[in-house]
Amino acid sequence: MAGNRTRFKVALQRASDLVWEEKWARAIKEYQRALKEFPQDVSALQGYAWALFNQHDLAAAEQVYLHLTQLTPADPVPHERLARLLAQRGQHQDSVSQYQQAASCYRARGMLEPQIGALEAAVRLTPHNAKTWTDLLELYREENSLDDVIRATLWLAYLHQEEDPQLALEICRQTQEIAPQNQRLAQTLTLLQRQAPLPQPTSTDELDEILTPSHAGEEREESPTAIAQRHALASLAESIFAEEAPRATAVSPAQVTILISQAVEAQTQGNLDAAQKSYERLVNSGVSMPSLHFNLGMLYKEQMNFTAAIEQLERAFKDKEYLLAAHFALGECYRAEGEFDSAFEHFLEAVKVVDLATVEREQVDDLLRVYEGLAQSLINTGEPEHIRKLLPALVDFLSQRGWEEEASKARHRLDGLARSGIVLSLAEIISLPNSDEVLHSVALSQEYISRGKPYSALEELMHAIGRAPFYLPLHSMLANLFIENNNIDASLNKYRVIAKTCEIRGQIPQALATYQQIVEYSPLDEKIRRRLIELLIQHGQIDKALEQYLQLSDSYYQLAQLNRARETYQQALHLAPRGSASEQWQLRILHRLADLDMQRLAWADAIKDYEEITRIAPGDERAHLGLMRLYPRTGRQHLGIAALDRLIKVYLKTQRVGKALAVLEDLVEDEPDSIPLRYRAAQLSLRTHKQEKALEHLDILGNLQLEAGKEQAAFQTIRSIISLKPPNLEGYVQLYEELSGQTPKLA
Repeated sequence: MAGNRTRFKVALQRASDLVWEEKWARAIKEYQRALKEFPQDVSALQGYAWALFNQHDLAAAEQVYLHLTQLTPADPVPHERLARLLAQRGQHQDSVSQYQQAASCYRARGMLEPQIGALEAAVRLTPHNAKTWTDLLELYREENSLDDVIRATLWLAYLHQEEDPQLALEICRQTQEIAPQNQRLAQTLTLLQRQAPLPQPTSTDELDEILTPSHAGEEREESPTAIAQRHALASLAESIFAEEAPRATAVSPAQVTILISQAVEAQTQGNLDAAQKSYERLVNSGVSMPSLHFNLGMLYKEQMNFTAAIEQLERAFKDKEYLLAAHFALGECYRAEGEFDSAFEHFLEAVKVVDLATVEREQVDDLLRVYEGLAQSLINTGEPEHIRKLLPALVDFLSQRGWEEEASKARHRLDGLARSGIVLSLAEIISLPNSDEVLHSVALSQEYISRGKPYSALEELMHAIGRAPFYLPLHSMLANLFIENNNIDASLNKYRVIAKTCEIRGQIPQALATYQQIVEYSPLDEKIRRRLIELLIQHGQIDKALEQYLQLSDSYYQLAQLNRARETYQQALHLAPRGSASEQWQLRILHRLADLDMQRLAWADAIKDYEEITRIAPGDERAHLGLMRLYPRTGRQHLGIAALDRLIKVYLKTQRVGKALAVLEDLVEDEPDSIPLRYRAAQLSLRTHKQEKALEHLDILGNLQLEAGKEQAAFQTIRSIISLKPPNLEGYVQLYEELSGQTPKLA
């Protein structure tokens, strides 16, 4: 029997609201009311299970998720939720089974990344599962993820070595076709062919190298410093054959070439002492080349002469080719000296160089801001223990084999999250515990958002936050999710907490960006906007602070709080001299003040505004015209015309007669009966040889003067008309004679 649809909808809506507010106990009761009407409703069951999970009633949540997997067997979400819950309760085999079911559902939907994530979660729980590794190997090959292919291959070789050694060999040989130079793979094949036992890989995330004693001291291939050293040697070798030798102050060009040749040859042959001596002679002779300084710095570093190494490596920054390696080497030097703050700063710069090389161009500025905030947070606020914990993560990342490929893969995953509007840094992800699990949850959350499943998206984000509660980008994503679901208040509250946390951590760029997001959604939030202005001023961003002042004034204006709007403009005016001259802040603010004062009918204040503008910018047309109209309203008509005359004078002085005439014509059109305006329009028309227009103005001017009883002025105007010999000259002569009783003189 069908339930009551109205009661169901009301209860479900209440439950949804309570979920967003994280009031789980009350949400559970509302879900129970909804399910009483329609017990098999999937949406209600999903919300109910999620609320039970967050209320830590895991047994009840397990039963609901299990029921959901039976109701919607093709939906991966219940399977994955159940898998996580079972893993949390220690039921690993059952959890793996559900992860595999989720992976199958994702595959059916063509969702490759979530499918891989589910299978990887399964092998983390039971790494000795050959079927799961086989599925992963196939997917890694589809993604062309070489490191992951090798990892899965080595695990499968280990798992099949006893029961089916031929299969283990075949899997390794197939992978060797795409990775012929990989030493771990070659060593595994050798051990299989000798029927020697393979050691178990130590981790599902990162396999240790399978080394023989002869390889124990081998340096990792393709490290940033190794790449840079090869480049430096090649650059020095090329300089030997250049037309001009590098400049030196103490030796001849020929001697410079000889010393470079000796240094390169000695270093190539492994005679590092001789190479160092040649490099030192070059430096002491005044030769300065980034390649030279880098190589010498690396030689000093190997001798643990860190002070000398630091001096040389810092001089290698002039060439961007050595930027990454020099920062990395400097980080190692400072860490060896126990200066962890400086070490972290350079390791972070090294990761930033890698990150900027992989990010999209339009994201560069945002990413730079993220790194700036990260550095401020960890160095300026003094968190030495946290820095010591982060250092190994950064060092290990840049020291691993295939670090460039890993950086590209990580950026690819991070860019997949760009829909949230949050730019994530590689450095933060590297140093984040459980980063794979966190990224997997975030990716799923984005997928659910695109499919119109906000509660599933919320569930995933909350899971990610549970794994990394202090990682602010996750909280920003949650705020965005609130906005997408029209829960503006919850979003703004979350953003306020994020901004304050950024301030406490010293991440000022992120704090500023977050405050700006708040005022975009809540432009009338005076408290936040004023805090934003304070921060901008404190950090020298005066132009942005002034822009915020103007927006705050606009907000007051919209609220009809004109006096507060004026006070804010005045505050901005005091700050304006510190702004960029090109922005002309004083003029912009004064014009806004004048407009506001006009609306307040405060003529005296508006006059002061315009007078200040004309003092700063004598050619400001708006200000002069404003004064011309305002002075008469305060009983000072003569000052109004004087303001117009000053403007015309500026135009004439700057050879802009046409502009002056256009202004006068507009004014005459607005006030056709104004004698002073007609007179000036006529005179300027004459000056520009526009006789027909001048006659038109003079004719009207004469009539206006007669109507005003200004006969002498009218006589003068008629004489001016007669002097121009208009077509109806006789009529004007007759008029003059009738009015004056005299005969005009004709030229």
